[in-house]
Amino acid sequence: MDDREAKFILNAYRPGGQDASDPRFAEALEQARRDPLLERWFSEAIAFDTTMTEKLRATEVPAGLRETILAGVKVSRPLRSPFVKWAIAAALISMAIVGFLIWHEPRKPSGLAGWQNHALHVVSSLVRHESSFDAQSRNADELLAWLRVNDAPAAQTLPQELEKLESLGCKTFSWNGIPVSVICFTRPDGGLIHLVATNAVAPIRRTTKGEPELAQQGQWATATWREGDKIYMLAMEGPRDQLRSFLL
Repeated sequence: MDDREAKFILNAYRPGGQDASDPRFAEALEQARRDPLLERWFSEAIAFDTTMTEKLRATEVPAGLRETILAGVKVSRPLRSPFVKWAIAAALISMAIVGFLIWHEPRKPSGLAGWQNHALHVVSSLVRHESSFDAQSRNADELLAWLRVNDAPAAQTLPQELEKLESLGCKTFSWNGIPVSVICFTRPDGGLIHLVATNAVAPIRRTTKGEPELAQQGQWATATWREGDKIYMLAMEGPRDQLRSFLL
């Protein structure tokens, strides 16, 4: 399988990861792991799909939209097949919803920023063994040193509770040309927790200094804060209250 074929197949990959066990997708994912450019394209595509899915879920369909569209169908030329009529109506409803999303601000907060969603996708791919670490060590200080040598964002000091944990490895990637890094740790209960670091530059420097901003997105709990010229996000699968204990 070459990159072109892999890219064609991965265009249909769903962001939830439920396609990973499919043999055709598995082969395409393996091809992406071998090619950094293809892997970067795939990560950005998944991040975009995730963001669009969240916006679709967060946006309410305008009241009366279905009735308005169906009324338009009724005054059109009669169609012989009721199935065709309903198919066209469904297509019109879908187009109207997409147009509404594009031209209007969402009524509810969109949740995490694009770089954060992208980081969670990268972390998920590591957890599912769909991608590999750039460096591995049980000593987080060694991983921080590796990141600095490779000009990747790295924390000057780790949060106190993370210093007590054993690390697994680190990975570097980019979002819109901005370098990002992640270090994965093993929690005492056997789960994982991940520290993401990036530079406080536009368009992601909106995070202000002060107390970490806690958020819950699906199974992911995150805490984001800024220190100097770096922005950090701590992420784990679980409730926010459990994540809060690692910020003390």
